[in-house]
Amino acid sequence: MSLAGLLALGGVVGLALGLFWPRALHPGALLYLGAALADALAKGVFSGPAQPALLLGGLLTLRGESLLQRPWMAPLRRYLLFLALLLGLFALKALPHPGGELPLVLTLLHGGAFLVAYLALAVGVGAGVMGALQDLRLRQTPEKAVENAPLWSLRRLEQGYLRVGYLAATLGLGSGMAWAWGYFGSPLALDPKEVSALLGWLSLTFYFLLEERLKGFPRAGLLLLSYALLLFAFLGAPFLGSRHPSRLTF
Repeated sequence: MSLAGLLALGGVVGLALGLFWPRALHPGALLYLGAALADALAKGVFSGPAQPALLLGGLLTLRGESLLQRPWMAPLRRYLLFLALLLGLFALKALPHPGGELPLVLTLLHGGAFLVAYLALAVGVGAGVMGALQDLRLRQTPEKAVENAPLWSLRRLEQGYLRVGYLAATLGLGSGMAWAWGYFGSPLALDPKEVSALLGWLSLTFYFLLEERLKGFPRAGLLLLSYALLLFAFLGAPFLGSRHPSRLTF
């Protein structure tokens, strides 16, 4: 196993321990980031999907660790840590595979934009779902308000992170479609990665258009669907024969 693989494996173990022993979270996040750096030095920056997965997992872990002093945010913290664990397991699968070649400028713009998008949307969607479900719960049992995170705090997290994530996803999707148009002759094809990313972006657009009208389960469901589609484009579609350079084989 390569150095990057060993560091990634150590990071996964650290995060798994961190679910029960919070002191392991910080070393686990640093191992993730170290694995991404080692892979970049060995293969090139963003040469494959493992590097953004490790970067995203490490940053999500650090964000989750920052919520330790806010016990009412425990569901959001656990969600971020489980997502970081999933990203680490994906990276362990993707690390041994050679990455596709993309122009450096496109790699930094396209890959960097989606990295920011996934990071911001992970936090924004988690906070938005918590807020939607909590609003529904408090309408039924308002006496439990003191036991939950303040709605204004969740709303602030949701709005700030979702808007940054949406803008970054728009930039990432637009740059990818522009490159595909020049390279493949069409900006979009019946490709699992491209279609799922586009559907995720459209679902998020639909959410913003109906934001003031959506409440409770429909609001939470649309947020989860949007992020699930984008996450599938990152973690699932590469295994389905995508034409994207980051495609993987079993």
